[in-house]
Amino acid sequence: KGEAAVKGQIDMTKVNVFDAADRINVAGKNAINSMTDGDMQRMMLMGLKRFTKYEPVNVKEARRRIAAKVIEAGKYNL
Repeated sequence: KGEAAVKGQIDMTKVNVFDAADRINVAGKNAINSMTDGDMQRMMLMGLKRFTKYEPVNVKEARRRIAAKVIEAGKYNL
């Protein structure tokens, strides 16, 4: 199909993964902070930060493109 044909799905995936990475980071911090302290806590928090990084996404523009596609199609199944 090519990248242009599935641009809507790519936008949806990027927005979903970007939001999920933040939720995972918050839940991980809560779990680590409640179970550890000291050096172990610091090391685990650094690891969590490393593994929940995700490239910056212009979420506002991606959501606008998704909304325009949904409105154009008249349904959410893109």
